[in-house]
Amino acid sequence: MNEDFDGLTSGSSAAAGKLMQDGISSTQLLQMLLQREKLLYQNYPLSLASGEGMIGWRERNRECAWMCAAAKRIGLEMDAASLAVSIFDRVVTSVKIPGKYVNCVAVGSLSIAKKLCEDHEEDAPVFLGRLRLEYSAQELKRMEIKILEVLRWDAHLPNLNRFVECLLSELDAAFLLPSIKKHLDFLLCDSTLTSNFRWSVLALSTVSLLVEATNKHWQYPINALARLCKIPMSEVNRCRVKVSNLWSRHVLPMPSTFHLLADLDDQDSDMDVDYPLAYDSSPHPQAPSAEASEYITSPAPRALQPTPC
Repeated sequence: MNEDFDGLTSGSSAAAGKLMQDGISSTQLLQMLLQREKLLYQNYPLSLASGEGMIGWRERNRECAWMCAAAKRIGLEMDAASLAVSIFDRVVTSVKIPGKYVNCVAVGSLSIAKKLCEDHEEDAPVFLGRLRLEYSAQELKRMEIKILEVLRWDAHLPNLNRFVECLLSELDAAFLLPSIKKHLDFLLCDSTLTSNFRWSVLALSTVSLLVEATNKHWQYPINALARLCKIPMSEVNRCRVKVSNLWSRHVLPMPSTFHLLADLDDQDSDMDVDYPLAYDSSPHPQAPSAEASEYITSPAPRALQPTPC
């Protein structure tokens, strides 16, 4: 990896570590995330750049499912998978992505997220080998640089996992984090949610469902968080309904949020990570981008479809 990228990854990781060493509060970190989100994501709902041969929401969902499954396979935590999806979404909603390059963009997004979230780096050939991918290290490096150029060399994006962690810290309920992380994959891979709601709204809605399952007076703390984040409760309620419906279809035997706290270790062990996660594959309407950028160009990958990890 070139010197510029090394500087970015080490600098971002060092900055994150410095925040913890300086004792920054969860409220301060939450406000920083909200400010960055407001700056980066000004137009919702999101849309994909349209055109012949360009990817649609179904392809987006497929690649996000692949990234989540790939992250699990190589032992990455949810922070890396969540950041990878955030990077990927930022790219595919900023520039036109031909379908034949979409998996290469997903691999590059996961690689960048891994470097930002992990303490140690891994050689590209080892990373690609662990995922049984046929891209060369040079192809991966070129795609990473293309992605970083789209992101203006700032890949530490707000993401669902970071917001969930901050919101639970605000509630002094960090002990609920393992329960909620088991279900974030399904949210990340559903474009009907991610294209219509900001990460902060999706995180608050998700946290509210979990808190509701543990406390009948859940509305007071959630309303307080909504005021802190300056998110209308009407928007939270709309998102809550969609999240609850998604979980009832893909995770829960019945639409009861109490089951979110159930131990899913047996269920997780039955899930074969060699296949992408389930997601809603129904066509998702897309609006043409008014300012679509030029195509991302990259050497044609050897495998145009996601390689099952």
